[in-house]
Amino acid sequence: MDVIESNPIATAEFGQRGVIVETGTTALSSLDAYAIQILEDATFATLTESNASGDAMTGFAIGAGITLFGNFTAVELTSGKIRIYTK
Repeated sequence: MDVIESNPIATAEFGQRGVIVETGTTALSSLDAYAIQILEDATFATLTESNASGDAMTGFAIGAGITLFGNFTAVELTSGKIRIYTK
């Protein structure tokens, strides 16, 4: 077993637990994800995360190159491209 595989945090960081690439406007629910990498400027119609409070992160563009960290359970784009890192 290599060093990355023996470290649970590193396996998640490197996407070895699974990734989802979304380039359309399909609603994704029942997610169990810890990070969303913005590949192309993205605007979310839905961005649901557990244990979060405050204003919704929807309706405005988030720039390419940004990575959002949290406990994401549902996403839906109105535009853009993202890579979702699952737990």
